[in-house]
Amino acid sequence: MFAHYRLETGESQLLEDHLFLVAEKARSEADAIDQGDALFLIGLFHDLGKADRNFQEKLTRKPNLHVDHSYAGAKYLFAKIRLVLKRQNISKKEFNLFNEIVAYVISAHHGMYDIRFDADNSAFFQFNKLAKRCFGFEEGYHYQPDVEDFASILEKQLPQYGYESLDHLITLAFENFSSIWTKVSYNDDGEKDFYNACVVRLYLSLLKNADILDTINAYETLLTPPNPDETKYLAKAYLKSVEELYAGFADPKTPINRIRNQVATRVQERGTTDGPGIYRLNLPTGAGKTNLSLRYASHQMVLQQKQRFFYVTPYLSVLEQNAQAMKKVIGENGVLEHHSNVVKDKSDQGEEVGEQEELLSAYLLDSWDSPVVLTTMVQFFQTLFKTKSANIRRFSSLIDSIVILDEVQSLPIEVTTLFNLTMNFLSRVMGATVVLCTATQPIYDSKSIAHPIQYGGKNGEKPDIVELSANEQVVFQRTELFKFDEQDEKTSLTDLADSILKQNQSTLIVLNTKKSVGRLYQLLEGQTDRPLYYLSTNMCPQHRLNVIAEVKEGLEAGLPLICVSTQLIEAGVDLDFEQVVRSYAGLDSIVQASGRCNREGKREKGCVTLVNVSKEEENLSRLKAIRDKKKVTEDILHGLSSPIDVSRLNAIYFEKYFANEDARTLSYPVGDNDTVYDYLSSNSYSGPKKGALRQSFKTAGQKMDLIDDESLGVFVFHKDWEEALLNLEDRLAALPTFPELEDLRDIKEDLKKLQLFTVNLRETDELLKATRSYLNGQVLFLQEEYYDDVIGVKKEADSFIF
Repeated sequence: MFAHYRLETGESQLLEDHLFLVAEKARSEADAIDQGDALFLIGLFHDLGKADRNFQEKLTRKPNLHVDHSYAGAKYLFAKIRLVLKRQNISKKEFNLFNEIVAYVISAHHGMYDIRFDADNSAFFQFNKLAKRCFGFEEGYHYQPDVEDFASILEKQLPQYGYESLDHLITLAFENFSSIWTKVSYNDDGEKDFYNACVVRLYLSLLKNADILDTINAYETLLTPPNPDETKYLAKAYLKSVEELYAGFADPKTPINRIRNQVATRVQERGTTDGPGIYRLNLPTGAGKTNLSLRYASHQMVLQQKQRFFYVTPYLSVLEQNAQAMKKVIGENGVLEHHSNVVKDKSDQGEEVGEQEELLSAYLLDSWDSPVVLTTMVQFFQTLFKTKSANIRRFSSLIDSIVILDEVQSLPIEVTTLFNLTMNFLSRVMGATVVLCTATQPIYDSKSIAHPIQYGGKNGEKPDIVELSANEQVVFQRTELFKFDEQDEKTSLTDLADSILKQNQSTLIVLNTKKSVGRLYQLLEGQTDRPLYYLSTNMCPQHRLNVIAEVKEGLEAGLPLICVSTQLIEAGVDLDFEQVVRSYAGLDSIVQASGRCNREGKREKGCVTLVNVSKEEENLSRLKAIRDKKKVTEDILHGLSSPIDVSRLNAIYFEKYFANEDARTLSYPVGDNDTVYDYLSSNSYSGPKKGALRQSFKTAGQKMDLIDDESLGVFVFHKDWEEALLNLEDRLAALPTFPELEDLRDIKEDLKKLQLFTVNLRETDELLKATRSYLNGQVLFLQEEYYDDVIGVKKEADSFIF
């Protein structure tokens, strides 16, 4: 019996070998969270359907024969689990849930599907789609004796792997599963159903990682899993480098640096002692959160034995700058910077993807198995909710990790429920330590939120890593906030440009849309001798980094430069302007933008000016999150006279922000009635409940987007890196349509290194027609004429993407 067979060469892998290797690999990864036996069970039977004689014929003689092998293991175990657990007097409700989760994971390991009741077939089947498959109403495997005979061969070998029998393995696997409910609490049945969905994703992720790794290595070892000893060695090296950095700050000369040192000591202590949980790092802008995050994470990796450190931020600009800063401290060894889908994942797109092409994608797509992963909130949310293979596989990388979520206040209000409950699952079940890091901390346990986050450690202890005293807070108050118009009237971009041109100090202007930024830049261009800069996500990361570096150099030289930007610049970007002008937005965005003004406290007070740009020139009709936050800010600030003390308004702002919306809005509404939360929990709109699971996993993944549309990373040409991209393109063009995996090692490394030369285009963007594609459409290059050396991508729809 073969699991894999290469017709051209006769190379093969035995099915028995594949199943036990996958089971062992999945168990090894799952042992960290006490789920090893459950994953051994799933791994051992996931490809049982390949024992069907029809599938063997497909492998060895008829490659075009369609045989679905994914149901057989689910159906076989469904009956076995029921029999074993029923004999132990375990309640039907308990074993049915476990049984259905195991069955779903096996039957979905080549693609997630919806379980919901199919009303069109109600006259024939009173079962959901999972039950149809397990009870045999939907075509699964053809020759049942083939499968059952092979299963008995597997069962006889279980003692070699530590199990007396299949009954023993099932019993231990159920104990693993049951232990989950001693770790996570829930307020209602809907929350428990949601956590069931998280368990499905966790099990499926562990299975897929083990399966794909062994399949790639079916004929020879091409990929090796991360070495835990090497990770421990790197973690100690990171810690040493971070502490050497802080040793250089041992003798602070200014009040602000003395406070920074005191904060750093407290962060070090908590990084050493904190167990899994959800913690807040609530510090003002300019407190040094990037280095503090590194210090906390490096102590966690060494002293709490965390497997990985994830740094996640909503803004590409912040990621680009902070990735550079972190690499400067800890080096690049073991550090993955992942912010673009440079390789298109073709799974879960309704396409017929052959095994070799699927393996090619799996190899090229980043697996998040590096000790340090620096990524965007978009990629993070895709890992939590999307159903493409790469996204599912990354989910289990979060096991036993330290996750720093920077600038969490920027998350859309619609994802609040999904975010809160998933963070609860990560910390309570997957052993992660999650840190919410921002100067404007949202109140995710507000009384207005039906499904709150569970702050603190295992028992809710010590939710705040650092709490500043009133005297310490005063040191960070370095700006004053004024209104451009005290009567709260709207302002035109022409009037704003005239005001800026009359001044002669370094000025940052942050507006809400690319179109308004472009328009103001045009109004200023040619009207001043002062250096003028443009920034938006129409520019690739390296382009933005170059501009930011040039701006920083000019500021340090005391030049009265002007920079016009979208909000990409307002959080975490280490620049210090004399004046900041911010278009009305959420109070959190205003505070973040203020952090770019008088950042080092060199002046007594920096000036931050709020301007309410007219609707005609800053259209927010398609930007609901910014529009809604702006409305709350307008309500709070209306009637207040300048200067305004925003430090006292944060709690009021977020309470009002959450209270303005109902529970459905916080749960990612879809259409007139549904929500993504409902799809992943009780799924109440799917008809009568049959069975323990009823989630619409595939639909939830399709509907859930942190931004309006999924995007693809596309390489763009600029004079500074044109040669490097042309070289990469030549090498890609020379590859055959389906190259051998070993031929792709260097290509993979180059794709990672050159990520900084990509822009993200929506999958619906017309500009995709102006691209050259390679590796069967998986790697894209934008034609040179569509990228400008100043403003970046041209002819893109005007909308704001962070």
